[in-house]
Amino acid sequence: MSDSNVSAFELGDALATRCGNTLTGVFLPGSRIALSAYRHVTHRSRDAPTETAGQDPVLIYMAQETTLFDEPVLRSVLAEANATFATLQQLGPRATRAEYVNISRAYRSIVRSCLEKLEQAKKSPEVQTDEARLRRFSDAIVVFYAAECLWHLFEILYIQGNQLVVPQLLDWARFHSPQAEDRATDLLLMAEEASESDDYWSIVKSLIMLGEIDVTRAILSQNRKAGQASFKAAELILKSMPVYQEGYALQKFHSQWEYWHVDTERKIQTGLFATEPELEQLLRLVAGNKEQWDAGIKESQDCFEYLPGYLLFTKPTCKPFELRIAAANWLNRWYRLRPEKELCSMNRMICQLMDHDIKLFIYDAQKLNDTHWFSTHLIDLIHHCGQLKGYFDQNNIDLPALRHSMIYEYGSYLMMSHNMWQLGIDYLDCCKQEGQAAIELLLPRITLRSERQATKLINLARQRGLISVEQEICKVLSKQSYDKERYGNALEWAIRSKDVLLVTAVADFILKHYSKTGHMLCPDTIANVGGRMFVSPRLVFLSKYFEFYEFYRTRDFLSASELLVNLLESRITPDYFWPSLLIDSMPLLESKDPKIFAKETVAILHHIETELVPIIERDVSKYGNHHTETVFKDYRVENVDEILNLMRLACARNLARALIIENTLPAV
Repeated sequence: MSDSNVSAFELGDALATRCGNTLTGVFLPGSRIALSAYRHVTHRSRDAPTETAGQDPVLIYMAQETTLFDEPVLRSVLAEANATFATLQQLGPRATRAEYVNISRAYRSIVRSCLEKLEQAKKSPEVQTDEARLRRFSDAIVVFYAAECLWHLFEILYIQGNQLVVPQLLDWARFHSPQAEDRATDLLLMAEEASESDDYWSIVKSLIMLGEIDVTRAILSQNRKAGQASFKAAELILKSMPVYQEGYALQKFHSQWEYWHVDTERKIQTGLFATEPELEQLLRLVAGNKEQWDAGIKESQDCFEYLPGYLLFTKPTCKPFELRIAAANWLNRWYRLRPEKELCSMNRMICQLMDHDIKLFIYDAQKLNDTHWFSTHLIDLIHHCGQLKGYFDQNNIDLPALRHSMIYEYGSYLMMSHNMWQLGIDYLDCCKQEGQAAIELLLPRITLRSERQATKLINLARQRGLISVEQEICKVLSKQSYDKERYGNALEWAIRSKDVLLVTAVADFILKHYSKTGHMLCPDTIANVGGRMFVSPRLVFLSKYFEFYEFYRTRDFLSASELLVNLLESRITPDYFWPSLLIDSMPLLESKDPKIFAKETVAILHHIETELVPIIERDVSKYGNHHTETVFKDYRVENVDEILNLMRLACARNLARALIIENTLPAV
């Protein structure tokens, strides 16, 4: 689509309207908008200030484009994810579930590694003293933490294909709520003295609510009262708690778990732990006591923080389809206990995943401030693994088209970022015709910083058969080299661009420079033009004249004379170079040993009268007596009439000598 087809739209700006102007906008490539004010002006309009001039301040804000990926540590995420994306495209839709899980974990490991680097970089003095960078790092940590948390949950529920989800949800909760585990490590290092800590029991209760049975047992075993009957009984309860293993009969497990649960409640009700109220509260949590869990929920930092632990003690064999009801009940309970709290966007998306509302989840995922990194790679993985094909079909969602659109937008964004364009090409390559068209439009817009980068762009264009892009890049490089006075490079890139006008312009400059100074620019480049000279007639003339120049310099006068006559007869000599070309023939004409035969001498004299003289006469009528300043730019010319007379005289002398020699040659 050409720029002329882009429609403009009006903006309702109060100041512009009051002043009689219309503020219009036009979308530009790179998600930009160009604004301009318009007022209808006729020949009767007065060029004077309006009545409202100076009454209202005019505020102009220069919005600078900023993204999370301006930082090098974040750009590494894009590069690593690009490699994983390419691997997934190679696997295609026929890979095994385990391979798709590995791809998902690879994406998550990239994000986790990035989070660690961000945390370290954030603590550096350079970032701490720069408020803008500190804010950017903090925002990036929030965004990528949410991305990893959501991706992890999505992997558990929709990629792994687990029949029972509680063990995996426990791992998910532990990773994203590490504060209790960190404090538990400190308690374990303190050994018996840990029981004297003020937050001892609050940490232990948090561990239980997170489902950390083994860590809790280890901490309780170090308690000073670990030898008492109540602590031994608590240890036995925790140790004997049934844990479901893959392949175990569900009915048998349910029987064992029910027996354990009833036995635990019976021991609590008999007052076995009455002497240790904190320990009794802990075991009431293990037994799923409603009041104790409500008290724990009131202390929670996040609404879904303790849900997996609660399921472990109340419904350990929860299946994915049952999680929807459990999560809804839990959320209602949390709202009832914490009415002052509101769901953040991440918790809302967690709820959508557990409620199996993938459509809304993907919609909200695109709102994350990560330039669609998360949503694009996730939807691509969903498309390939095929786990949710039935869901999308049922909701009348064209998954391939959705994937195509998101990859196209993400790839286009990368292509328009000066540091990430190489990554964007890999994504656009997956978009077939639209991607090819986008590459063709966006490649020439990339700012060329070096010839090495330009060579990469040319190779990419050539691999995709984008000849016009390759030629456009060569034209830009030619003009850049010309501006930097690197004329050899300018000629070389112009030839590669195959632009006749550009090649002609560069060749003209070289010829004019020679006629003014007698110095031939970039001789090595001209000498190696070869068969490429036929791009432009002017380049053919330059190449052939350079051959004449070389013959003359090496004193091969016969070859030089032959080539000179051919140039005169070729009719490709530019008007401004006729004086130089004819003056070059004077030494050959004045040679005592004739190098130019009679027929060729007559041809030279003919060109003087039919080519050079008309040019001089035309310029005399146009510029008057100063015509020599505009026509004759050759460094060897001072007086026009004198040069013409000398040329005619030289031709007459050479013609006389040539006729005598040619007519006195012995007959063969």
